[in-house]
Amino acid sequence: MKLPKGKLLALVTIVAALGVVTATGAFTTVSAERTAQVSVAGDSSALLALNPTSGPNGDGAYAAEENGLFQITFGENIGSGVNMEAQTDIQDVFTITNQGTQNVSISINDTGDHPDAVTFYNVSVDGEKATTSAFEDGDYYLDSGETVTVSIYVDTAGLDVDDEDFLIETIEITAEAVQS
Repeated sequence: MKLPKGKLLALVTIVAALGVVTATGAFTTVSAERTAQVSVAGDSSALLALNPTSGPNGDGAYAAEENGLFQITFGENIGSGVNMEAQTDIQDVFTITNQGTQNVSISINDTGDHPDAVTFYNVSVDGEKATTSAFEDGDYYLDSGETVTVSIYVDTAGLDVDDEDFLIETIEITAEAVQS
């Protein structure tokens, strides 16, 4: 069987073109240098901003920023700590602001001698209905640009504690991006 010269030339050209296309797309590694800037900011101006509230339980009372780091302290500025065998509710201590570009889920985890005694929560009021949301398990959502006020509830009833114990020593606030 003999192919006409025009068709044979076209077939050879197509096969050669396919070989060139597949051969030019293969590579093993690529290295490309680009500029990038990652800045560190204090807790009040970071992507997830932490700030004491301006109310009586915020700045200078139970929450403060020192050397760019947000801190919560019960027992330094006011009294010596929370009462034993009691429930203490301290409202509107600090705010969390999502200054990033994505919506996030927020969780607050604490560590110390009695972390279960301390609960971080928010109360939102819609008309006459108040809703309480805890910040455990990432169930609280903040849209980009949104701020939430955090209150703290401490329950020492039934705990075997003394003046040497710290109910909590650290808190970890986590923000994870959520798909809209």
